[in-house]
Amino acid sequence: MTNLKRIRKESKITQAKLSELSGVNLRMIQDYEQGRKPINGAAAATVHRLATALGVTVEDLLEI
Repeated sequence: MTNLKRIRKESKITQAKLSELSGVNLRMIQDYEQGRKPINGAAAATVHRLATALGVTVEDLLEI
């Protein structure tokens, strides 16, 4: 499970709600969570918007 998916589930936020809160396309969120696209390769602004919406740091979302 990716950090994004784990944190989102812990926050009890749906993918659709995260998309709404962050302004990140739902399909992109799905791709990051399923590992089809690595979040580490995402634009910094995208990761920042997701992190802000989830109340975590950018580093929390990155896969190390």
